[in-house]
Amino acid sequence: MRGHKHPHRHVLCAFYAAATLWVAGCAQEVAQPIAVEAERLYADGLEHLAGGSVLEAEQELQKLAKLPAYIGLTTLARLRLADTLFVARRFDEAAEAYRSFISRHDGNPNIPYAMYMIARSQFELAPSDLWIMPPVYELDLNPVHNARQELEKFIRTYPRSRLATDALAMRDHCIALLYTHARYVVGFYRDRGEWMGVVFRLHQAMQQFGDRAHDLDNYALLAEAYTQLGWRARAVEMWQAIGRRWPESAHARQAPQQIAALQQAIAAAKAKGEPGDMPPNLPPTAATKPETLGGDGSS
Repeated sequence: MRGHKHPHRHVLCAFYAAATLWVAGCAQEVAQPIAVEAERLYADGLEHLAGGSVLEAEQELQKLAKLPAYIGLTTLARLRLADTLFVARRFDEAAEAYRSFISRHDGNPNIPYAMYMIARSQFELAPSDLWIMPPVYELDLNPVHNARQELEKFIRTYPRSRLATDALAMRDHCIALLYTHARYVVGFYRDRGEWMGVVFRLHQAMQQFGDRAHDLDNYALLAEAYTQLGWRARAVEMWQAIGRRWPESAHARQAPQQIAALQQAIAAAKAKGEPGDMPPNLPPTAATKPETLGGDGSS
């Protein structure tokens, strides 16, 4: 397992322990000898799986799943078969197996666990870190988006689950990865002097990542991009916001000078009969002003 991921075995074993207590009750309710055989197959499958012997576990659990449906352990066998795929790091197949379990066993008390494991499987497909970045056009973030969606779905549905804390930590990691990539893309455009791209991507980040994206560096860069594009009034608003939100920063000390220069440029342009501020044909994000979502930084 990769460094940032949580160990999976402690999650599975917790459910195995609870399931083992349930096995004895099943054995008393179902006629012998098939109940004893079912109990043996299930216990052996769990033992193999806990020990990392995935193939042996799969064989035992498949035998159990083929027994008559009135034996309650056959349902659990299908769930544990999904677990074997997860332990074997076949995460796409595992997610589908958990989805199949949910669709076949509506109302089963193990559905919260299956939903969690769908999200967990998607999370394992995501890159562990983005500190070594491939070219932006090569990076596939679909697994990260999928993991975030599945984790948020689980958290919304089962906020009081004992697995919710783990799900929240994974969700936050996905958000951090996505934001890291968003900042990389902003830098990609900045380094090439493509200021409209900087504005669009910063607007997008501020809409998608909330307070995380409303920081001093992003505000200063947005002020620079507005200035470069000739959006002088918007640049003034950004410098004013920087002065309010971070009054002790070096940027705030520069703000009065920057604002004065921008206001002079606006006045000079208008004196010549030229537009003093924003040109026509602006992107839709220009009208929405996503930078004003930053609470105290709104203009």
